[in-house]
Amino acid sequence: MEKYSRRRKASQSWVLMVLWTLVFSAVGLAQDLVGVYLTWKSDPATTMTVNWVDLFEGSSDQLWYRRKGTTEWLTAEAVQTKAGVSTLQVRRVELTGLAPDTVYEFGIGKAPAKETDGWKFRTMPTELSRPVRFVSGGDMMHNREMVDAMNLRAGALDPDFAMLGGDLAYANGVAATRWVDWLQSWMKNSVGKDRRIIPFVIGIGNHEVKGGYNGKIPDDAPFFYSLFATPEGKSNYALDFGKYMSVIALDSGHTQQIAGPQAEWLAAALAKRTAQQFLFAFYHYPAYGTTKAPKGGLPYDAKQSIAIREHWLPHFEKYGATALFENDHHNYKRSHRLRNHQRDDENGLLFLGDGAWGVKPREVPSPEVGWWLAKAEPRNHLFHVELRADGTATIEAVDVKGEVFDRVELTRPRTRPVTPPGR
Repeated sequence: MEKYSRRRKASQSWVLMVLWTLVFSAVGLAQDLVGVYLTWKSDPATTMTVNWVDLFEGSSDQLWYRRKGTTEWLTAEAVQTKAGVSTLQVRRVELTGLAPDTVYEFGIGKAPAKETDGWKFRTMPTELSRPVRFVSGGDMMHNREMVDAMNLRAGALDPDFAMLGGDLAYANGVAATRWVDWLQSWMKNSVGKDRRIIPFVIGIGNHEVKGGYNGKIPDDAPFFYSLFATPEGKSNYALDFGKYMSVIALDSGHTQQIAGPQAEWLAAALAKRTAQQFLFAFYHYPAYGTTKAPKGGLPYDAKQSIAIREHWLPHFEKYGATALFENDHHNYKRSHRLRNHQRDDENGLLFLGDGAWGVKPREVPSPEVGWWLAKAEPRNHLFHVELRADGTATIEAVDVKGEVFDRVELTRPRTRPVTPPGR
């Protein structure tokens, strides 16, 4: 009943918002903006993709922006589409030729008259001349209160960007009203110092897709593919931050198969990035999870987990990685270092998860059963990562109250490449 009550309240909220917007529009006071968010399709040091969602086809397509500290405003025209099959209007413009590690001011429809009328963004540095920090997590919104609280926590940390690993609005490919809540929450709460909106890199999960798995692109995940412009327009992609970091996004069977072309792409992407100092991957369903065990088995006996270990992990073992971020299981997890499906404290991969940003946590295996787990508990959290030029890094687990309840200190940026047996 609680589930249906939440849906009814969301529907009522959506209707009220539309009615009020129409009323204010009639007297010339319309503010139809639903959400503003920032993504990247290419170089994070010199580009920024500004996205916004509003209600009316006739709303402004114009973006005003300028480098902070300058006086002249520049303008750019956004491309307009619709969000899925809804009437929500998506507007998107990719700004290029920007200065690295620089703050820009921007406004939508007109130049902001004062700072509180607009927002800011900051491009990424080309080198690790300063520490770079990001937050990561997934499974974001069982309800608005939970996602608001953790988005506020992310904003308070003032990271350079966020890595979001799927199950975002829990819209299941159909519920536009849930995307309204998700977009509003991010715009209002995931804001750093001085109204700086935190950019994100995005991944797909089962709750973005009609049926959860084996969906067709874009029909079965219409909101994901219309709201988020990724490199090459795919759910698997690589994003390079200078020569100091690469981020690999993967699709754990939701609109692309784990095996086959995606695994082949992963091998090629990793082979091209052996010189990158840090390398992170993120995806939704975990190779080494904490719940959802099939009958008579353990969480890692799920078919998706087996497929990831067979088709993806040999490539990460071969080329090396800093850490792999997993989601879906609604708990906190830090694995032991693992290689060839056994503990390897020297050369093993580090798995972090399990997707509990704004959802009700589940149970975790007992220590005597969960041999692959260094730490696990049912706790809402995000990961806060700091990278430094000397190749060291700190990864902290932060709960909704701001408590750091787990920490990993990395003394080298990537695992040592080791060719798996038989390859």
